[in-house]
Amino acid sequence: MHTMLESLSSKIKDVNAAEKNRENALESIQYTLHQEQKRFNQSFNRFLENTKLVSNKTIHELIARQQKETGRCTILCLQNTQPDTSYSHNYKFDNVLTNIGKEYDPSTGIFTATHQGVYHFSVISLSVHDKSCYLRLFHNNELTLGNLVTGDGYKTGTMNVVLNLQKGDTVSVRGNGGHTVYSDSTYHVTYSGYLIG
Repeated sequence: MHTMLESLSSKIKDVNAAEKNRENALESIQYTLHQEQKRFNQSFNRFLENTKLVSNKTIHELIARQQKETGRCTILCLQNTQPDTSYSHNYKFDNVLTNIGKEYDPSTGIFTATHQGVYHFSVISLSVHDKSCYLRLFHNNELTLGNLVTGDGYKTGTMNVVLNLQKGDTVSVRGNGGHTVYSDSTYHVTYSGYLIG
């Protein structure tokens, strides 16, 4: 019986030792998992912070670029009646209301794109009383479109066009020789261009 008790006691000690080893192994695994979770969280937080910084930087850059590029606008008026002296005569709009981006040169009458993009141009003209008026819009010295108004009284003509311009492309408004555009201090003739995308 004594031998049996010793054997049983020895087995209990072995079971207790195995249980202690199992508990130690479990604690070690939990500690390792906790450390790995901590490292993962730190790495993930750094990743999120870097992504946030990059995203915010990218968003701010896109916003700034959009504002910078689409902020270009030119609105011009003729203050005085101008005779059309020749086929190649550029109308020089003498009242520059807006010239954001400085793309219009009033000394030459030429609009020069400083950025590649899609631009919208609009021209409104008025003929001299009982006379015809013919205006043309040129892109890089090539005729893009024209507008002829004829008939009794003063007649209004309009041109609207959307052009895909490269940096350095030019746009100008010309007559056709022999026509006169009517305007006065109330600005009947206008020309505008702006970047839309």
